[in-house]
Amino acid sequence: MKNNIIIFTTCLIAFLLFVLPILMIIPIKMVPSGDQPGYGDMGRVSVYGLREFKQIFVSTDKNLVAIGTTIKNPNLKNKKNILFNLYDEKGSLIRTTILNGFNIGDGDFVKIIFEPIIDSKDKKYYFTLSSPTAGEEEIIELFLIKPTNEVLEYTYDEETKFGGIPMVTYHKSGSIIEKIKRVYFNLILKL
Repeated sequence: MKNNIIIFTTCLIAFLLFVLPILMIIPIKMVPSGDQPGYGDMGRVSVYGLREFKQIFVSTDKNLVAIGTTIKNPNLKNKKNILFNLYDEKGSLIRTTILNGFNIGDGDFVKIIFEPIIDSKDKKYYFTLSSPTAGEEEIIELFLIKPTNEVLEYTYDEETKFGGIPMVTYHKSGSIIEKIKRVYFNLILKL
């Protein structure tokens, strides 16, 4: 009887430590490069009409598939299209995504998802965010931060400065084995 309890307890612990996490990892489609940096320490910029925001960044991993950042839509007034254009280092347009301000709350964390870029590791890219049909009363605002490993510099109102928006790059997870290795590696690092 005592042996059965020990065997059952051992199997339960093994299941909880190894099998259950693997079952939870399988549906993961994309993995963030890290946590979003704190935001707001450098002010904000307003995007509307001809006021476009340009951000230069470095992808820290392969299979770049999304960028996440906090966007402020004051009083939920912007219900216009918000254009996201992603360019490679040479300035060639490689991805375009259209968001709608109607779906963005005031201070929401927004993931801008696009087709994966397979060989993106350690490459420089830049994106633009604009809302060309929005008027001055329909702004969206982006928080600014100092430069980080990913965030290098930004251009706003034809002025280039170091820093940018607090963003997180997302990368398409590879095979199941790759996902498992990455999750367990990150877990061990945090412990």
